[in-house]
Amino acid sequence: MKVFFDENFSPHLAKGFAAFQEGRKDERIEVLHVNDVFGRGAPDEKWIPGVAQMHGAIITQDFNIHRTRQLAGLCRQHRAGIFFFRPPKKKAYGYWDIIEWVLKAWKSLKESARETEPPYEFEVTPRSTSPKRL
Repeated sequence: MKVFFDENFSPHLAKGFAAFQEGRKDERIEVLHVNDVFGRGAPDEKWIPGVAQMHGAIITQDFNIHRTRQLAGLCRQHRAGIFFFRPPKKKAYGYWDIIEWVLKAWKSLKESARETEPPYEFEVTPRSTSPKRL
């Protein structure tokens, strides 16, 4: 399984999670950043079908309602899975907050991606211990 962080996450965060997964080769999970595979600024219409062809899951922080609907529609159309990380509205999340948040959800996120047939959409909030199906 391939897990792709989109441009709303730092490529360094993706590299860090890729390194963590190296210690668990038996899980057969490859962590990538969209920029590294499809190029920086690649349009959604290009990289989402590419992720779907690789049977990948997408992780995004894109929480704009219009964009969320567009991303979800593309994922459904191309049979990809997506996890929407929704930061709190009243408190800005810094780099370390985001790392802790993704780390807290990582195990459940992997299980949800493995156990759910695409297309799928999940929401992850800072308060949740596991992704919630949308």
